[in-house]
Amino acid sequence: MIKDKLKYSLRHNFFLEKEIKKIDAYFKLNTLKETQNQAFLKLIKAAQKTTFYPKFYKENGIDIYKISSLDDLPKLPVLTKAMVKTNPKAFLSKKMPIGIIKGFTSGSTGSPLMVYRDLKAILKENAYVWWYRNNCGLTSKDRKISFRSDLNRTSLFKFNKAENTLYISPNHLNKENAKQIIDKVKDFAPKALISYPSTAYNFALLLAKENTKLKIPLTFTSSENILGFQREKIEELLTTTIFDWYGNAERTIALYSENDAYYEPPLYAITEYKQTEVITTGLINTTFPLIRYQVNDLIETTSTYNATKKSVEIKSIVGRLEDAIVLKDGTRINRLNRDFTGIEGLQKAQVIQVSLDKLCINLVKEEEAKTIATNILEAKLRKRLGDEVEIEFQVILEKDLITSASGKYKFVISKI
Repeated sequence: MIKDKLKYSLRHNFFLEKEIKKIDAYFKLNTLKETQNQAFLKLIKAAQKTTFYPKFYKENGIDIYKISSLDDLPKLPVLTKAMVKTNPKAFLSKKMPIGIIKGFTSGSTGSPLMVYRDLKAILKENAYVWWYRNNCGLTSKDRKISFRSDLNRTSLFKFNKAENTLYISPNHLNKENAKQIIDKVKDFAPKALISYPSTAYNFALLLAKENTKLKIPLTFTSSENILGFQREKIEELLTTTIFDWYGNAERTIALYSENDAYYEPPLYAITEYKQTEVITTGLINTTFPLIRYQVNDLIETTSTYNATKKSVEIKSIVGRLEDAIVLKDGTRINRLNRDFTGIEGLQKAQVIQVSLDKLCINLVKEEEAKTIATNILEAKLRKRLGDEVEIEFQVILEKDLITSASGKYKFVISKI
């Protein structure tokens, strides 16, 4: 309990409120251009201190020390995930002092990327998230429920008093536990649900099977693309309004939903929308600057600029579609890709569900690795899948990964 209170105090304090007020103040400016320009030049100064950018720009005919304004941004070369993954430390603008924390992308392509964030970047990210939640009617002190997979297959609930949040294991969303979970949520009477869209959908399916509806006024989703049928079912069974936040672990893009559109929160990033990709420049993390960083998700924009939101209107977000693993008892396990993060020797992976009781997992070994730590991987998977599922590992070549007719790779393939 003391540990939970300490963590809460570190994330919700005077500094957070100060950052939220800064975000609110951006909307009072006549234009964001000069403020964006200053933030961009600060990012360039940070990039000058890295070992990667001066050389990278020089190879592309650009003197990093002559970049003078935001107008120079389109001239800069595009940065890919593969470039960053080769040597993440080369992107650090300072040595590794206390306060720099490692993070990982979700690895939706089966290949997670390590990134770095300092305490200031973490504070800013938290401020944007809570700025959005506050504007939607939620405070940090309100009652919330959230699905947390690290409760594994042995723990059903955990209440964090400091956060006023009831955590529920998504690995237990099945008929056997339905009544206990539903009764617990009813008694708790949360104002909001915080969840991945797929897990909130699984919860809604469980309610439908039990012929039950709940009333949770607010639902905040993130980390996955929310599909139309998921939204409809969640809103109907939870009697809720959904607010969706789109972002990435690299902290180079963020979008928030309101009514039927998405918008960019001011001064979070500079975003260039292309037909088949998005080019992003994050403004909140100068310790690990990512400039014109390629994001492969597809985002449909409109030609409408909303002056009140100080953002172009986004029509829809396409991508991040991931199949669920279905267990014998009906439990749907989503975002299995997180368990593949940090596995020694693993370059890429693909999970194929051939039946309710068998998974075939194809693994691509890193070139210099002798083996893949499958024992650690299996232990992580067992926490979420239990022991009734047969897991078969097979080491293959990258060219043997299964792709669609258009060449698109999927991390999870379901054959049931």
